[in-house]
This record gives sequence, structure tokens and C-alpha cells, in this order.
Amino acid sequence: MAAREAHRRRRQTLDLLPGNPFVRAMMLQNNTNRMTELRTVLNRSTVAVRDRESMSFAMMLGKQGLAPPWPAGPQQATDWQIRQIVQALEQADVCVISPGAHAAVMAAASTLEPADVTTLDRDNDIHTPIGFVVLPEPVVLVNRGGGISDTVAFGWQFITQHQVLPTSTYPGVQLTTFMDRDGPVQPAEWRMVVAQARANHTPLPPFVPDGMYGLRGDRAKPTRATPTSPA
Repeated sequence: MAAREAHRRRRQTLDLLPGNPFVRAMMLQNNTNRMTELRTVLNRSTVAVRDRESMSFAMMLGKQGLAPPWPAGPQQATDWQIRQIVQALEQADVCVISPGAHAAVMAAASTLEPADVTTLDRDNDIHTPIGFVVLPEPVVLVNRGGGISDTVAFGWQFITQHQVLPTSTYPGVQLTTFMDRDGPVQPAEWRMVVAQARANHTPLPPFVPDGMYGLRGDRAKPTRATPTSPA
């Protein structure tokens, strides 16, 4: 039953996500905020002014798997991300965590520290190059900006990460988190967006993209002799 429901909601998401103006607007706002944060950090650094814009794109999009030349701005970056998400959803092996295993998985995840991710070896630690895992119930999390969302699914695919200063590439994993459109976190603003999207005949998909991240995937291997930029 859970597997059939996960496949059904994945199919609905594929039908409703491409071209959805409300999803695009939310992702565009996230990208704009993230680029502003990165530029603020780099403006305080010793990086040359002419390199800061390229560095900010590399720190966000390059880590997610986009190769230079960088897009003109957040709008083009958002369009690329949506294409990446659709591609992953179309090709992914769907995994479902059973209700009985959910508590154990969440308990194990809560013990992870940021340093644990630095040892990720994608070829040994991840069972499939493209995957989509659905939780039996949403997990309420606090976002980077302090807001609350309910995460119900994760999608991933193997990528090549691209960095600059110095130019380097290395194996990585692109990770996308998905909110539950009908989950427990239902502030007034969210209910308004859901209602507006339906009234506009462009309803939100059941799995709403909430963020895309890039993880380096070869950290268990010996350090390379060639210089690389910080991950």
C-alpha cells in the first residue's frame, strides 16, 4: 500500500511540477536568498572582486552539478534545477521506509554530525545512482532561515561537481528535499498559496521541492595530488 501511494504521488508530482509558476516562484526566492548570502560572505573575504560572482555560483550551482559557464541569474538557475528534479524523478528507483522502521531511521539520522558527511563515498555508501525515498510521515524541520517545513521525501542523483579558484571537478551527489503539500505544517501563508495555485488551475504537486544541495562523494578515497577548491 505504501509503495503504491509513493508511486502515485511521484507520478502526480511529475505531472504538476514542470512549468508550475508557484513552485518556480518559491524556488526562485530560495535561490535569490542563497546567492545574496554567498555574496555577502564573499564581500567580506579576500577573494578578488572580479572572482566573487563566479565563486558564488560555483559554491551553490557548481556543487549541485552545473558546469560553467554560469547562468545569467537566479531565474536561469531555477529553470536548470527544475529540469534536474524532473530528470531524477523520472529515472529514480523509488524506495519507501516502512512505518515500523521509521523511528529507527530517524533515531539513526539524529546521531549524524556534519563531519560524518565528509566521509561519504557515493559508490560504496549509496545503493543506486538515482533514487527517491519517501517517508511514511513528514518530519518537521527548522530551515536555514528559521522557518518550519515538513520534509516527506528525498531525491538524489550522482553528478560531477564543478568548482573554481582553482578549477576542479570531483564526484558528487545532488540531493533534493521535498515538502509535503498536505503535511502538518500549514501556516496561513501556505494555505493561501495552495488555494491560489488550485484557483489558477496549476495546483502544487504533492511533493514540493524545498531545497537542492551538493555533497562531495569521494571523501573516503585518498586525497588527490591536484589542487582542489574547498567543498
